[in-house]
Amino acid sequence: MKIEKVFLCTILITLSLPLLGAIPGNLELAALQEEVNQAILDVRDAKASRWPTVDLELSGTYMSNPLIGPITLPAGSLSLAPLTPPSDVTLYDGMESSMYDFSVNITQPLFTWGKINASVDAQEAIAEAKLQELHNREKELMAEISTRAVTITSLEAISQLLKQQYSLGRELVSLASEGVASGMMLELEKLETETALQDIELAILESDYTVTEQRLNLQTLTSNQDLSSYSFDEQAIEEMLQLPVETLIETSISPRQASLRALSALKKATEAAERLAKGSFYGKPDLALVMSAGYSSPNFPLSESDWSDQDAYSVTVSVGLKTTLFDGGKIANSIKRAESQEETATLDLEQARQRIIQEVQQQYLLLKTSMQKIDLEQRKQTTLEQRVRTNEELYQSGYGKKEELLQAEMNLLSSQIREHQLNIEAWSAFQTLHYLTGN
Repeated sequence: MKIEKVFLCTILITLSLPLLGAIPGNLELAALQEEVNQAILDVRDAKASRWPTVDLELSGTYMSNPLIGPITLPAGSLSLAPLTPPSDVTLYDGMESSMYDFSVNITQPLFTWGKINASVDAQEAIAEAKLQELHNREKELMAEISTRAVTITSLEAISQLLKQQYSLGRELVSLASEGVASGMMLELEKLETETALQDIELAILESDYTVTEQRLNLQTLTSNQDLSSYSFDEQAIEEMLQLPVETLIETSISPRQASLRALSALKKATEAAERLAKGSFYGKPDLALVMSAGYSSPNFPLSESDWSDQDAYSVTVSVGLKTTLFDGGKIANSIKRAESQEETATLDLEQARQRIIQEVQQQYLLLKTSMQKIDLEQRKQTTLEQRVRTNEELYQSGYGKKEELLQAEMNLLSSQIREHQLNIEAWSAFQTLHYLTGN
């Protein structure tokens, strides 16, 4: 008597996808959302470059001992007696102790060879890429959560079936011990039965460990640990398999897919970066209007009655020009670098399409094969159930052995375990296709 060994498949989930509030407690999505917010602020900064910059400077100074004091003409200081002042004459009262300075500077870009518009386009493309990355990661994580949830449910069912097998195996070991004692069985057969029982016990430990591991992984993905809404949906799988793989491929590489939209946006950003670099080429001047207005006086404006009597105002209007004539080739290199980055973005987009097509083909084949195996396993169980009933009838009538009945029951449990393993495999492939196609 040998107990059929149970090989527990460890399902490695490699899906990765985010959620915009649909997955509570996910820190990765919260971080991606903040990146989107920052990108939106960058867009606003780029657009703000179109408007004038207004700077206001205010200063007030008080000196207890001014540098220039009063200037007086002493009495009798003139040589001509008729002109000699009879008393001291103050020619200049001296510097006042306070001094106020006000200035307003306005700078308005007039012409920049399209660099401002290119900068806005680049930042808008980056913001779009960040947003699509967030959408894509949300879809990915939702598929991963569903896969892990169904995996946990299936593994828990496998663990229960293994425990039933273990209970039946102990009965077989007990019967084997009686057979050895009566001389009806070799000691080696008993040891082989005990070894098989240990394999089942090891499979139970592995199953329980994997369930705990999957739950810990779920905790990092979402704070919602309720798995009741996730289940193996055979009807949804069959509906997907009714679609030709060509249809799924066409849907997966549609420009509407978030992952491809993100890459397309990055390509637009590189195109805008190239225009920005070319706008700074040698000899292309940037023009700006600069206006300045100032007030400098010891009298504070509006609060002192004679503040407007002094000629303390100044207004300046000028047009500034700035261009780079030589920098050792840095600008030329930046243009070539931008062109290379644009070509790289184009290649990345094409490679992404190829990877998606390959992944869809592989997962579709895996899903189709897994469902065929499940169907075969279910048909196999029909035969195994019939064998259990037959052996039970033989045993009850005295023509069959208890060992044969126990072995038939264990074989049925092994098939059920295999079906749950195939369910995990099929659901993982289905969720991957669901994510890639956006269905």
